[in-house]
Amino acid sequence: MLGRRIAIVTVALGLAAMVAPTRAADNTPFKVKPGLWEMTADTERSGVPPLPPETLARLTPEQRAKLEQQSGAHHSVNKRCITQADIDKGFEPMAGMERANCTRTVTSSTPTLRAGRLACTGEMTGGGNYRFEARNPESIVGNWDAAMTRGDKSMTMKGAVQGKWLGSDCGDVKPRERD
Repeated sequence: MLGRRIAIVTVALGLAAMVAPTRAADNTPFKVKPGLWEMTADTERSGVPPLPPETLARLTPEQRAKLEQQSGAHHSVNKRCITQADIDKGFEPMAGMERANCTRTVTSSTPTLRAGRLACTGEMTGGGNYRFEARNPESIVGNWDAAMTRGDKSMTMKGAVQGKWLGSDCGDVKPRERD
């Protein structure tokens, strides 16, 4: 279960980078359709996740051991309901960026391309790069990489994401709530 959560967080980093600009001026909406999307992600991680001490304190010894052995490749397929508001607002910002003292620099923001860099300073340091392309309104591809360190724990990650639009009706998949 914990390994799955780490994989989801890793994918979330990539997906959030896909469409979340840092300034309103960079908020050129991706030219994609709202509705139900299937996101396929292949990620690879090495090292130990640099989790905050309070998170590590809540883990059992078995969970910690499993977490430290979760390096390697992971494949996931998830469905996500994307609303027009998500597209118009640049989707949600990366969760926890402010707490982690991370900033994003958008190097390209067009209706079909989103690229940039992420840099974190403070307790957790590191950064990465991302590049996502809307090949057409029903298809997204992208890749990203990141390296993060907190104390003596370091982790590197990279991922590739493919998204395909399944239809305008999200069915049972609910949109994410925005703050």
